[in-house]
Amino acid sequence: MLPVKIKIITMGKRMKEYDEIISFYENRIKKLCRFEISKEKKIPDNAIALDENGMEMDSDEFHNLIASFSKDGKEVIFAIGSPEGFGDIKNKKISLSKLTLQHDLAYLILLEQIYRSLLRMKGTKYHR
Repeated sequence: MLPVKIKIITMGKRMKEYDEIISFYENRIKKLCRFEISKEKKIPDNAIALDENGMEMDSDEFHNLIASFSKDGKEVIFAIGSPEGFGDIKNKKISLSKLTLQHDLAYLILLEQIYRSLLRMKGTKYHR
């Protein structure tokens, strides 16, 4: 198991249509690192908020973000807001896309990028 701890805080409701693929990635990630999914009303100050106006990253930059937390022994916390967003928070914000994404789709994309990054940290190739 990689020395990485990842937590995802979700604030929206999950749709049944995405259950199978989301469960697929959650189970794969759980085999690679310490992984927690949580529903909370308030996000911690150290959480990275997913926001369409946040800093855009490519897969390499996202990998470097997770790797830097791992190197420092820190937990990576991502927060996905409700359809209303986060309001006025001071957290670091990243964007998965300039497009507005439905909650489950944003969650799925985040999971896929986490999985991609963890495989890379493990030294396993991920098929493109």
